[in-house]
Amino acid sequence: MGIDLTSFEALLLSLKYVENKKNALTLGRQGIHIWPNTVEYILKKYDFFKENMYYEWGYCETLFKDLGFQEVESIDYSSYENASIIHNMNKPISFENKKYDFIYDGGTIEHIFNMPQVCENIINLLEIGGIFCSVTCNNNLSGHGIYQFSPEFFLSAFSKDYGMEIKELYLAQVGSEIHEWKNVNDFKDENGGRNMSKFDSNRDVYIITIAKKISNNRKNLITDSPNQYSYENIDWK
Repeated sequence: MGIDLTSFEALLLSLKYVENKKNALTLGRQGIHIWPNTVEYILKKYDFFKENMYYEWGYCETLFKDLGFQEVESIDYSSYENASIIHNMNKPISFENKKYDFIYDGGTIEHIFNMPQVCENIINLLEIGGIFCSVTCNNNLSGHGIYQFSPEFFLSAFSKDYGMEIKELYLAQVGSEIHEWKNVNDFKDENGGRNMSKFDSNRDVYIITIAKKISNNRKNLITDSPNQYSYENIDWK
């Protein structure tokens, strides 16, 4: 789990939607896996660079605080990387008095089996107006985790019915910058059907999701699960 060039750009892109920076939560303790000069390049690209900002390989808490977050916590099943919260995300989490303005997944959810519960936990942990940013597996990462995700998964799970709204959704080859990403948020291809964009490549491919929590008045992903997004919004209509 960690922040590479592509996921770092996704992180900075998502910050334009963040309304408050009281606290942030990372799913897994996120390491910085890019060279300092690359970090500086991306920070300058998004106008976040300040004098004396320098990050070596290590964990991301200092970076998040320099980006404006007052408090940064991490959650993990294992204490191996010294996460501040130890919890199995396969199971419900009940931090009713603790909500977050920003939740970052830099390669964690693909390792967790019970995805409906994972998404429920994420939505429940967000403040209204809070942002979830995820960079996870789409293709050519078979065996890295349990899952590889399609755009349809995020469009289905983080829809308005479940108190969420997708702001940005991309497919991106690992190591690429935003001008190379494919926008799949419209869920339609040039022929008017579901978006089945792909890369003809042997490189690993991420799916990048930026979603905002808009309501607590919502359906439950476990007890009232969605159907596939394009079926409900295109085919069946």
